[in-house]
Amino acid sequence: MQKIMLFLITFIFLVNAKSQITKGNWLVGGNAGFASTTYNSEAGSRNTGFTIQIAPDIGYFIAHKFATGLKVGFGKEGYKATGTSVYSTYIDAKFGPFLRYYFLPADNQLNILIESTYQYGFEKGNVSTINKNTYSLSAGPVVYFNTTAGLEFLIGYSSYKYVGIAGSNGSVQVGLGLQVHLERDK
Repeated sequence: MQKIMLFLITFIFLVNAKSQITKGNWLVGGNAGFASTTYNSEAGSRNTGFTIQIAPDIGYFIAHKFATGLKVGFGKEGYKATGTSVYSTYIDAKFGPFLRYYFLPADNQLNILIESTYQYGFEKGNVSTINKNTYSLSAGPVVYFNTTAGLEFLIGYSSYKYVGIAGSNGSVQVGLGLQVHLERDK
């Protein structure tokens, strides 16, 4: 019975929902994500890793359905070489610009978005700190609760390269985010 009531309340909120994805509006929010990575080391061993991250962002709609802004990421990463059971953990911090485009009309309660991000940052372990460049591409649906708040379900791919080290690493990302769209004063 509780599940039915929760569904009905959610449905009522969604019936009249639409977003503010028009030129001149702001978006503020972020997402939390998880990524799993498998990579081959220079020594030939196969390693696995994980990333847990939160990424607040702020953006501005420079055109109808098209926003750009700044995204900051904070996370924890762990890597484990084949044959070992202990993860080496690192703190990860990065920041950089993003571009975002919404495909469906602004008055839809459900929309589809694509986002591209470049971020520069560092990874700090017990022994050393290393800088890295990260490129990400994500897409997925956003469901609006009302005219300002939307819940995003994103899946994407991220590639990062450590500064001064040959090769790059890639990972598949899954994220859940909340964005608040702030309408400009008219």
